[in-house]
Amino acid sequence: MRSTTARRRIPAVATQAAVLAAVGALALTACSSGNGSSNASIGTGSGTSSTASSGAGGSAATGSGSSSAQGSQTSAQNSGGVHACTTGQLKAAQTNQSVGAGQYYSTLVFTNVSGTTCTLTGFPGVSYVKEGGVQSGNPAARTGDHVGTVTLRAHGGRASAVLHDSNGVGGYDPDQCQLSPAQGLRVYPPNQKAALFIPWQHDHCAGLSIHPLTIGPVTAG
Repeated sequence: MRSTTARRRIPAVATQAAVLAAVGALALTACSSGNGSSNASIGTGSGTSSTASSGAGGSAATGSGSSSAQGSQTSAQNSGGVHACTTGQLKAAQTNQSVGAGQYYSTLVFTNVSGTTCTLTGFPGVSYVKEGGVQSGNPAARTGDHVGTVTLRAHGGRASAVLHDSNGVGGYDPDQCQLSPAQGLRVYPPNQKAALFIPWQHDHCAGLSIHPLTIGPVTAG
């Protein structure tokens, strides 16, 4: 009887041990799962923090990029970027008037009266005007092919262009010339759409079949 009881107790003990082992294994699995979840949570937190940092860095980078772009614009303006003179920055005058052998020459001078350095490149636009500001005759034809950029310093920098016309009828037939009175010159600085006016009462050939009036490119001085 004792041996039978002992045999029955041994399986019971073994069964209890197996149950305890299984419970322990479940507990370990649960702990391991909890740690993994905790780590995932920290990882997510770290990822969120990293994204936020990246976002802040992105904002900073955007700000830096904006600042860099402004710096590039400023650099471009400073290194090649002296702006073209506008009409409002200039005044115009006619000097060095010379007459001889039926020809008329003068110099148109542009003076920078603004506080900003600027440049002129190319040919002025020039035409005679009569009473009421109406154009008289053809505008000046361009002459000469040496075109350069002239820098006019603030408060007094100058550029000039040579104006040429016939003196009166000159060598033209009177019917072609159609000698007419003018009240002055309408002068457009190079590449500008607003004009300056130089008063000058003068008789000139206004016939539209001829082009006696010519203008050269701006040069320094």
